[in-house]
Amino acid sequence: MRLAVPRMNAEQARAWVALVATAQLLPAALDEQLTDDAGIINFEYGILSMLNVAGDQMMGMGELVSAIAAPYPRVSKAVSRLERRGFVERVSCVDDGRAVNVRLTRAGRQAWLRATQPQKWDRLHAMNGDKTLTVVMDRLETALEKQGMVQTLRRGFSIAGAGHLDLSEAAPEDQRNEKVLHRYASNRLRVVPQLKYHPGRELAIDLGLFLNGLPLATVELKTDFTQSVEHAKAQYRRDRPPVDPVTKRKHPLLTQHRGAVVHFAMSDSEIWMTTKLAGEDTFFLPFNKGDNGRAGNPARADGEYPVAYFWEEICRPDAFLRIFHSFVYVEKKNVVDLKGNWSVKETLIFPRFHQFDAVNKMIADAKEKGPGHPYLCEHSAGSGKTSTIAWTAHDLVKLRRDDGTPIFDTVIIVTDRNVLDGQLQDAVQQIDHQKGLIAAIDRETSSKSKSDQLSEAMLKGTPIIVVTIQTFPFAMEAILTETSLRDRNFAVIIDEAHNSQTGNTASKLQATLALSARKDAEEMTVEDILLEIQRARKRPSNVSHFAFTATPKHSTMMLFGRPTDPTKPASDDNLPVSFHKYEMRQAIEEGFILDVLRGYVPYKTAFNLGQEIVDEKRVDGKAAKRALAKWMTLHPTNVAQKVRFIIEHFSKNVAHLLDGKAKAMVVTSSRASAVRYKRAFDAFIAANPEYGHIRTLVAFSGKLTGREVMHPNDDLLHGDAFVVEEDAEFTEANMNPEAGGKDLRHVFDRPEYRVMLVANKFQTGFDQPKLVAMYVDKKIANAVEIVQTFSRLNRTFPGKDQTFIIDFVNDPDVVRAAFAQYDRGARIEEVQDLNVIYDLKEFLDDQGIYDGTHILDFQRARFRTAASAATGNDDEAAHKAMYAATQEPTDAYNRRLSELRERAASAEDAWQRAKSAGNEDGMKRADHEREQVETAIVSLTDFKSGLSRFGRLYAYIAQLVDLGDPDLETFAAFSKLLANRLDGVPAAEIDLHGIALTGYDIAEREPTSEGEDEEPPTLDPVKGGGGGSRPGALPVYMQELIERLNSLFGEATPLEDQVAFVNQVAAITRENPVVMAQINKNSKDQAMKGNLPGAVQAAVVRAMSSHSTLATLLLSRDRQALPILEGVIYEILKRGETLNLHD
Repeated sequence: MRLAVPRMNAEQARAWVALVATAQLLPAALDEQLTDDAGIINFEYGILSMLNVAGDQMMGMGELVSAIAAPYPRVSKAVSRLERRGFVERVSCVDDGRAVNVRLTRAGRQAWLRATQPQKWDRLHAMNGDKTLTVVMDRLETALEKQGMVQTLRRGFSIAGAGHLDLSEAAPEDQRNEKVLHRYASNRLRVVPQLKYHPGRELAIDLGLFLNGLPLATVELKTDFTQSVEHAKAQYRRDRPPVDPVTKRKHPLLTQHRGAVVHFAMSDSEIWMTTKLAGEDTFFLPFNKGDNGRAGNPARADGEYPVAYFWEEICRPDAFLRIFHSFVYVEKKNVVDLKGNWSVKETLIFPRFHQFDAVNKMIADAKEKGPGHPYLCEHSAGSGKTSTIAWTAHDLVKLRRDDGTPIFDTVIIVTDRNVLDGQLQDAVQQIDHQKGLIAAIDRETSSKSKSDQLSEAMLKGTPIIVVTIQTFPFAMEAILTETSLRDRNFAVIIDEAHNSQTGNTASKLQATLALSARKDAEEMTVEDILLEIQRARKRPSNVSHFAFTATPKHSTMMLFGRPTDPTKPASDDNLPVSFHKYEMRQAIEEGFILDVLRGYVPYKTAFNLGQEIVDEKRVDGKAAKRALAKWMTLHPTNVAQKVRFIIEHFSKNVAHLLDGKAKAMVVTSSRASAVRYKRAFDAFIAANPEYGHIRTLVAFSGKLTGREVMHPNDDLLHGDAFVVEEDAEFTEANMNPEAGGKDLRHVFDRPEYRVMLVANKFQTGFDQPKLVAMYVDKKIANAVEIVQTFSRLNRTFPGKDQTFIIDFVNDPDVVRAAFAQYDRGARIEEVQDLNVIYDLKEFLDDQGIYDGTHILDFQRARFRTAASAATGNDDEAAHKAMYAATQEPTDAYNRRLSELRERAASAEDAWQRAKSAGNEDGMKRADHEREQVETAIVSLTDFKSGLSRFGRLYAYIAQLVDLGDPDLETFAAFSKLLANRLDGVPAAEIDLHGIALTGYDIAEREPTSEGEDEEPPTLDPVKGGGGGSRPGALPVYMQELIERLNSLFGEATPLEDQVAFVNQVAAITRENPVVMAQINKNSKDQAMKGNLPGAVQAAVVRAMSSHSTLATLLLSRDRQALPILEGVIYEILKRGETLNLHD
């Protein structure tokens, strides 16, 4: 019979040859290792393993021959050799004298114990004699059943006559203790091929990985030439049940907690794993390295298999032991069933490859380089950051040099997630059962202040301290000012680093740092002190930062990223990059999170407004647009119609998913909106009992009055859903009475609650896997917030394979660009320009509000304050002097602002008089005066916001470079105090009386190009300077604003679409330098006769891809609208603004 050989190309043939060669070399390599370690060969070890699985039962020679699948003579000779070594013994069968049984001797089981704890073993043997091994095995069995494999391996067990017995030894923290080094070297790691786990049947797993005789992992191997990794998974699911479905016999090797910790399904190209075999319900996770930010493993340039890292990295003795001693733990979560019964769900956590890789690389780098370095871990949502942080923190406190000195004395974890505190303590406690490892600050269990708790924990040397972002400045203050802490080293782990500003330390630090840090403080000049404080803003050399985030900002990359070439400073040619990455796309492809954009459906809300009364005066255009936007958002028709839409959509598309457990979140624009949504939900459900199964919660902070919640048109809607008294009070507690004041995150997990209405709450850091739908009625500010908000849906859950995002407000192109920015990892194209701090200061100086004498007076007063604080005193006169130094600038600003307001009012009165008299020249003259005044007011408001921005910008830039400019330190404090004292421009009172909603519609947006071939956007650095060149806007009649927005494209077009389209046309037209020169240098009439009309028409054509309906309307169906649009575009370009309903 001829053997059919499949056709192969050259590459497949080479791979096949390599596989055959490896298969031939593996037994020889195993023989060599076993001969060196134990004086036996692999075949003999297979016999010992079979006998070990049989336990106290003996195996007949025939049964052993069948199990080993080898000729009888070979098995018999091997048994004889093992018998001579004392590992096994032959026993005649009682029933048949001719038959021979084989069993392990004591020497076959006690190797580890005798090698590492000989005195204890001798005591046990003296007490139990030949039954010693049986007694020990019985106690081990009890420990495994009670504690599980991992904790028994780590902690051992106690036995009468010997006390505590260890079953393994973790890697020593340093090289000082020879006994520990000996015990660690005595660990016995074995690979058993064709591991047979049933003494009476031919059931075998390809590989078993043992530590000191305890099975820790199994592996099913497949080759991609004939089968895939999916076949290995199927084999585990189908053929490896923990309990035999027929006989109900338990297989200890396959039982979770009791048996092997992890089971790997492996092919030539992929590895997957599970910690719980459960038949068809077995859930596998990938254990792949990732391939350039995507799932899978990269091809090897050396011709090795893509999965070679498994035996090259994971199965190295040090790495393998480290995983089971320092990584594996049981995660415990409170869960609730459909009947509201709570229980604890336990999940055995085995590190995914990117977690193991990230921790190892950070720890190795920290050990080599010591403290004072940044580490940015850009790990996507769903990456298991909580576990990675726990493992990193534990390893950092255990990190030592060979002489035993710690590299870090204390690890400080900065987080705003309460859940991290409990999970972290539980995980670390399992990994290292030493008590007192963790202290959590800012908890209600202590009567001491946060700073006192923190100082006490740090001075006491608590290894791991958990603080909030708000408490962290006190930690930095203690590190830099406490004498006893200056020689200690700290590791700071920052959870959600994009929210953190490590440079904004407590105010006391600014006053005391330099003086308390220097013995010669009395001889220091003011400039010396300011330089010391400025240098202290740069990250101290005894602190390393380990920053974790899925969505880094440009500042995050600059603060915590490392230059591509760490030996050179960051520059545009040497950009900072993340130390370790696990990108969003890889997490999606590996199935750890869902791709929420697949279910993203943008809707448009079309409003048409009318005004029933005649305007008597003009109003501020921006203020009017803001007021109109709020009026439309809170309008009872808008809320009621959207609530109906949401409830019907949820009931039809979402409610039945996840066996009826699916939940939804409604993201509202404000607290008032959230309250109105909640009342509308309750009213609609009460009026429609078929939706009675949908119960809601509302989440917001603080309290609101009825006056803040009501709308002038509430009484026009049928029913009293929105009618409230002005003095009514609304809080989260009284709007969720059945929650009983409990944490809404936990209450929402109960099955009866299906919808959560939120206002600036739970949009980040909130994990609810059953969340399937999100309804967005809020314009989200930036890319980070968009990704963070929408990512609430991406958590996986059994049966969850789709999500829904219904977006009523945001531009879909902006949303897709935000996700594209982080899909394959964040990038920057240019480093932060450090001179932006001077650009902003120059703008502030040019306004002429203050001069050098004011800053000098402030500096002298501040020096007195610092000197007093350093001695523990409070110089009230110095405080008054600081305040007095800002008095003249405050008066100058407020006086100038008051004068400008009076001029604006006079100009508006003049315009009204000229209009009444029919004097067009007078109207133009008044408009010109008003425009100049408004420009000056804009410049003043930019000055005030610039003062506030300067302190934040300075704190950021000073961390990147030692500025060496003490004047900036003084000005930062001066600007902060001055900004707090200046009057703002009060919001203009806009009378919306008489405005009516004349049309309303909700419809799905037209699809736009998703730009799949476009380069993903990069992160932009902070820009300096101010906005003083922006022209002021003339006031408008409210009716004029409504008409211009309402009628340009007809009544069927949503206002949001109109604004987006007009802004796009303006942006395209702005690219034409000829048109811009004509606009800037000519009057409107002259500009309209130039190139502007043609440029606008060309821009409309270019905008057709994303706004086809509006563009078609202008170009074909309504040509009269085009000139109107040209006038609008002229005004936008002339003023350098964009239309924005939400300004």
